[in-house]
Amino acid sequence: MKKFLLIFAAVLLTAFSEDVFAQGTGVAPAVGSTKNYSVAPAAANGNNYAWSLTTDAAGLIPAGAGVATLSSTGGEDVSDIDITWLNPVIGSTYYLHVVETATAANGGCSNHKALAIKPANLFELEIINVNLANVEQANDFEICPAEVKVTSYDGANTGTLADAQNFIYNYQKDSVYYKVTASGIDLTTTTWSPQFTIGHDGITGTTVTAGWSSSITGPFTSLINTDGTTANDISVPTTANGVIYIKVVVNNSTTNEGLTANNVDVVLLNGANTSEDENGNDVTSIGNGSRNQIIKVRPATSDIITTE
Repeated sequence: MKKFLLIFAAVLLTAFSEDVFAQGTGVAPAVGSTKNYSVAPAAANGNNYAWSLTTDAAGLIPAGAGVATLSSTGGEDVSDIDITWLNPVIGSTYYLHVVETATAANGGCSNHKALAIKPANLFELEIINVNLANVEQANDFEICPAEVKVTSYDGANTGTLADAQNFIYNYQKDSVYYKVTASGIDLTTTTWSPQFTIGHDGITGTTVTAGWSSSITGPFTSLINTDGTTANDISVPTTANGVIYIKVVVNNSTTNEGLTANNVDVVLLNGANTSEDENGNDVTSIGNGSRNQIIKVRPATSDIITTE
C-alpha cells in the first residue's frame, strides 16, 4: 500500500509539474494564463489594498489595457487578486504593486510592495498521425487503398470477351487522419490558429478534400486548400481543449485504379505564415512539424481473360 501511495504521489507531482511548465509561473506567466497574486493579510480588519500593474518599477506608468486584466484593483480586505495575461510584450518586465493602508483605528498608515513579472510565450504545437480509432501511428504511416467494389455489369451479353469485361468498378475513398495538439497557453481562455498546408501526389482521377474537427469522429469542417502550398488558417475555439483532427479524403471515384502510391503530407507552418494564439503571439515550437501518410499502391490486376 505504501509503495502504491508513493507511485500515485509521483504521478500527481509529474502531472502538476507539466501543467505548471505549460502555463508558466506567477513571475513568468504564459501568455493567456491566469495567475493569483496575494500578500499575507492580517486578520480581516478593514485594511484597504490598492493593486496596480505598471511598466516601471516606481509604479508610475500603467500597463496598457490589452496587456492584462486584474480581477480587482483593490478595496477593503482585498489581499489577493487574479491576473489574466492577455497580450503582454514578450521580453518586457511588468511590475505588480500593492499598497496596503490601515484603517484610522489602526493608525491609517500605508505600506508598499512590488513584484517583477516577465511573461513568456510558451505556445507550442505538435502533429502526429492517427487512425480513426485515435491510435497514434508512426511517421510515414502506410495504409492500403480502399476495397474495390463491383458496381454493375454494363455489358449487353453479346458473347464477346470485351463485352463480358464491361463492368463498372467503385474504387471508393481513402481517408487519413492527423492530430494537432496545442500547449503552453491557457486553453480554457485562449483560442489558437494553426496554419498548415496539405499536399498530395495528385494522382489523375482522384479528388482530394480535407476538413478539421475537435473530434476524431467529426463532423469535419471543410477546408479548401489541398494544393501543398496554400496555407490553411483556422481558428480553434477553447471548447476544443487544445486538440484538433485533420481528415484528408481521397475520392478515387469509378475511374481511378490507384496504381501509384499517394503520399499525403500535412505541414505546420512557421516563419512568414505562422500559427499563433488569439493575441497574435507566434508559436515558439512546432516540434515534429510535418507528418506523412502513404496510401499504398494497388495491384495492377488485369481484366479476366478467357478463350472467346
